[in-house]
Amino acid sequence: MSNATVNNVDQIRDIIFGSQIKDFEERFKSFENSMHSIESALKKTFNEAHTKLQRETERSLEALEKKIDNLSSTTQRERTKLKDLIDTTDETLQMQMSNQKDEFATKLRILKENVTDEQNKLVDNMNSMKKEIENLLKTNLDNLSDDKLSRDTMAQMLLEIAMKIQGTDMNQMIAKDEKPAKQ
Repeated sequence: MSNATVNNVDQIRDIIFGSQIKDFEERFKSFENSMHSIESALKKTFNEAHTKLQRETERSLEALEKKIDNLSSTTQRERTKLKDLIDTTDETLQMQMSNQKDEFATKLRILKENVTDEQNKLVDNMNSMKKEIENLLKTNLDNLSDDKLSRDTMAQMLLEIAMKIQGTDMNQMIAKDEKPAKQ
């Protein structure tokens, strides 16, 4: 088509639809401008929201990292305190156990010495009683001379020996028996 024909078609169209097309074109341009301004506003709002969200996220991450660091250092301090407390308690218990062991060993040694002393005293007492009994038997045998040993004499000798072994004196027993009779 030629340029003249195209101009004629445009002129005919302008005549038939002229005012309506201009009105539609203006509306489309207005609508397009509105769309561009809304799109710009949305982009601006989105960018602002994105920037704000990014800043808030960074702040939250920094705060969270600080809390984690704080919690880590607090945990480390508490762990150190507990370790020190355990070490101190362990040392104290070791010391107490050592002291009790030493004390027990000392008491045991003293008890052994006491038992040994008591045993020695008992042996000495037994030996002295044995000597006394032997002396008493010798004396009584010498007193018998060549006479026959009577039952009463033998009983009295054995009674005296038993009394010596028991640690009592015949004269004391006789004195006790006489006191209640005098009253």
